[in-house]
Amino acid sequence: MLGQEVVITVLINVVPSVIRSCAPLRLSHLAGAIIMLILSCAVSSNVVFAPVFAKSQSSAPIAQQPKAHNVKITSPTKGQTIPVGKDLFVSGTSVGNSNSTSINCQVSVIVNGIKPYQPTSPSGPNGSGDYSKWNFILTPKYTTIKEGQNKITAKYACANNSAALSHNSVNVTGVIGTSVKSTTVKIIR
Repeated sequence: MLGQEVVITVLINVVPSVIRSCAPLRLSHLAGAIIMLILSCAVSSNVVFAPVFAKSQSSAPIAQQPKAHNVKITSPTKGQTIPVGKDLFVSGTSVGNSNSTSINCQVSVIVNGIKPYQPTSPSGPNGSGDYSKWNFILTPKYTTIKEGQNKITAKYACANNSAALSHNSVNVTGVIGTSVKSTTVKIIR
């Protein structure tokens, strides 16, 4: 409070005398002198000019909304052993086109970061365009599972709603040989 009184006193008592003594100077010089005087008073009295905001009624931090998981890979599963170089059936679920703000939504897949993302086939109960269930067959035309760790990522994206963007990944292990138990998968179209 004392610092503010000093600045006010300087402004009331000193500025008029500076103005009178500086009458022959140009107005821009006078304005600069006044600004320098105010700043020097503020610095010498440790006064900080800053806006004062009322304290919030709630002292609890604002919680961030959790990111929606709009897509999930259901097959293969995390950690599954996969034969190297063979076709692989990848399937999953998504929220599909479940609300009016998420129209023209699709699911695509990428394996081991090899771009571009590959389109999946919708297989939801509402027909063409229903990605509530989807599938993709990984073939050598795009890439294959390599020996060791492999990452498969599904991406859910809507043309008119960037907030709906969501990813889900599973890591699988590629192995060479016939020690992998093969399973038959029925493709639903």
